[in-house]
Amino acid sequence: MKHVGIPVALTLLMAGCGGGADPGTSSMPTSASTTAPTTSSTISIAAAEYLENFEFVWTTINEGFYDPDFGGVDWDAVHDRYVPDVAAVGSDRAFLELMNEMLFELDTSHLFIVPPDAAFIDPILATEGELGIHVRLLDQEWVITAVEPASPAADAGLRPGYLLDSIAGREVTDIASSGLALPPSNERGIRSSLILSVEEALYGEPGDATTIGYRDATDRLQQVTLTFRHRGSSAELLPGLPPVFTTLEADRLEGGIGYIAFDPFAPGLEPPITDAIDAMRDAPGLIIDVRGNHGGNSDVAKQIIDKLVVDPVLIWTWQARHTASTTFAAPSTAPYDGPVVVLVDIMSGSAAEAFSGGIQAIGRAHIVGERTVGRLLGGELAELPMGALMIYPITAPVIADGSMVEGRGVIPDIPVAVDRSDLLAGIDPALRAAIDHLQSTG
Repeated sequence: MKHVGIPVALTLLMAGCGGGADPGTSSMPTSASTTAPTTSSTISIAAAEYLENFEFVWTTINEGFYDPDFGGVDWDAVHDRYVPDVAAVGSDRAFLELMNEMLFELDTSHLFIVPPDAAFIDPILATEGELGIHVRLLDQEWVITAVEPASPAADAGLRPGYLLDSIAGREVTDIASSGLALPPSNERGIRSSLILSVEEALYGEPGDATTIGYRDATDRLQQVTLTFRHRGSSAELLPGLPPVFTTLEADRLEGGIGYIAFDPFAPGLEPPITDAIDAMRDAPGLIIDVRGNHGGNSDVAKQIIDKLVVDPVLIWTWQARHTASTTFAAPSTAPYDGPVVVLVDIMSGSAAEAFSGGIQAIGRAHIVGERTVGRLLGGELAELPMGALMIYPITAPVIADGSMVEGRGVIPDIPVAVDRSDLLAGIDPALRAAIDHLQSTG
């Protein structure tokens, strides 16, 4: 069973899917009611088309949604409540916004619709240009938590702990508030949605320039113009979907501890990740960093777990509407058998949660960092008659301890809060805690 974790971008229903898109310009295809003189006949034709697409969406969920109880939502009543609104919409954009509003009532992840011409993959993974900045919302401040070495941001002097103030002339708070609040509707879901919206604006076309406003260590407001650089390698996530850009870092830390960080769980990254684990077989401990990992393919997560276990063990049970299937680890011939720590944060999503939650539940790794958001369901694609694409959850992974990560998140064994003062001092609190844990356990 392949699980695809593709977080919806916050601007998918806006003009573009890349960073810096103008939210005031619609890229939605024009419906018949806007391309011909408005008459009663054209309005009725458009309404019939929208109702046809609405019935397709509602029926697909009614028949295929993983939970036959719809999380306690009366799905039949939802149908009747939305019919009048569907008949009254005046554009494709308004229709798709209405459909996502309806779907969000189920308050589950991996459930949304995008326009026919939208990039389906999260633009943070698919956009070619980057600045090398990563941000988080910490105590109501937009803090730069990581700056990639030799990136445009690093070359301009930006550092972890600085505060991000504006992007391309827009206040960061405005960018954050312009996005959708994605399910689940808990505090973590809301905060992660805000972060996604801001991080998306930090990607663009290579060669294009943008202005970044920030506050340095003394809170002095500064401004710098940065040029998006072309990102590195790309790989296929699943057949038929556009390639995504990937990152992989493998290194040795103090005392010979192994460190591997990557994003996302793409099949093309599996060979170098497992090769890196093989090369670190003599390490006294291994840290796998999936903070900010956007998810991907659960087969890749399983193959990594295979390199870390010595016995076959149940990892996940995939609970569908009427059936269930299981995934067991298949130990490699020479697995790494030392202690393992997995780093997570609120932006570790989907397959990253399947990996971290799965390996925690079998007792093979300690989880360090921040509780994840809880967006972990197995999705299926469906094409609406109008050409829009819908992903909807058909299965819910249950980890080995019998719990679901969806909505709950992965709860760290060692919770670590990130503080701006640590970042300004050059300290990565979660990484430091992971190293200390491995050293204290010998």
